[in-house]
Amino acid sequence: MHGPGAGQGDGGMAPILADAWASGYRGFLSLEPHLKVAGHSHGETGPDLFKVAADALKEICRTQGILLAGA
Repeated sequence: MHGPGAGQGDGGMAPILADAWASGYRGFLSLEPHLKVAGHSHGETGPDLFKVAADALKEICRTQGILLAGA
Protein backbone atom coordinates (compact mmCIF):
# COMPACT_ATOMS: atom_id res chain seq x y z
CA MET A 1 0.00 0.00 0.00
CA HIS A 2 1.31 3.43 -0.91
CA GLY A 3 0.31 6.73 0.65
CA PRO A 4 -0.07 9.99 -1.23
CA GLY A 5 3.00 11.81 -2.46
CA ALA A 6 3.91 15.41 -1.68
CA GLY A 7 0.97 17.66 -2.39
CA GLN A 8 -1.48 14.78 -2.80
CA GLY A 9 -2.64 14.49 0.78
CA ASP A 10 -4.41 16.73 3.27
CA GLY A 11 -1.32 18.70 4.37
CA GLY A 12 -1.84 21.67 2.05
CA MET A 13 1.85 21.82 1.13
CA ALA A 14 1.53 24.07 -1.93
CA PRO A 15 -0.09 27.05 -0.16
CA ILE A 16 2.15 26.64 2.88
CA LEU A 17 5.32 26.67 0.77
CA ALA A 18 4.01 29.53 -1.39
CA ASP A 19 3.27 31.58 1.73
CA ALA A 20 6.71 30.86 3.20
CA TRP A 21 8.37 31.92 -0.08
CA ALA A 22 6.25 35.08 -0.34
CA SER A 23 7.14 35.90 3.27
CA GLY A 24 10.85 35.78 2.45
CA TYR A 25 11.83 32.31 3.63
CA ARG A 26 14.95 31.18 1.76
CA GLY A 27 16.07 28.33 3.99
CA PHE A 28 16.10 24.59 3.54
CA LEU A 29 13.37 22.08 2.81
CA SER A 30 13.53 18.70 4.46
CA LEU A 31 11.75 15.67 3.07
CA GLU A 32 10.81 12.68 5.20
CA PRO A 33 8.21 10.72 3.27
CA HIS A 34 6.52 7.60 4.56
CA LEU A 35 4.94 6.28 1.40
CA LYS A 36 4.68 2.57 2.08
CA VAL A 37 2.93 1.08 5.08
CA ALA A 38 5.46 -1.01 6.97
CA GLY A 39 3.54 -1.86 10.10
CA HIS A 40 1.25 -0.41 12.72
CA SER A 41 1.59 3.39 12.56
CA HIS A 42 4.92 3.13 10.78
CA GLY A 43 5.97 3.74 7.21
CA GLU A 44 8.99 3.52 5.02
CA THR A 45 9.87 4.83 1.63
CA GLY A 46 12.93 3.25 0.04
CA PRO A 47 14.97 4.76 -2.79
CA ASP A 48 12.38 4.41 -5.56
CA LEU A 49 9.55 6.01 -3.63
CA PHE A 50 11.86 8.68 -2.22
CA LYS A 51 12.49 9.82 -5.81
CA VAL A 52 8.72 9.99 -6.36
CA ALA A 53 8.35 12.17 -3.25
CA ALA A 54 11.31 14.41 -4.16
CA ASP A 55 10.01 14.89 -7.70
CA ALA A 56 6.56 15.77 -6.34
CA LEU A 57 8.06 18.36 -3.98
CA LYS A 58 10.10 19.87 -6.83
CA GLU A 59 6.94 20.08 -8.94
CA ILE A 60 5.10 21.91 -6.17
CA CYS A 61 7.95 24.40 -5.96
CA ARG A 62 8.00 24.82 -9.74
CA THR A 63 4.27 25.48 -9.98
CA GLN A 64 4.41 27.94 -7.07
CA GLY A 65 7.36 29.88 -8.54
CA ILE A 66 9.69 28.82 -5.72
CA LEU A 67 13.32 28.75 -6.84
CA LEU A 68 15.42 25.81 -5.71
CA ALA A 69 19.20 25.85 -5.36
CA GLY A 70 20.93 23.84 -8.06
CA ALA A 71 17.83 23.72 -10.24
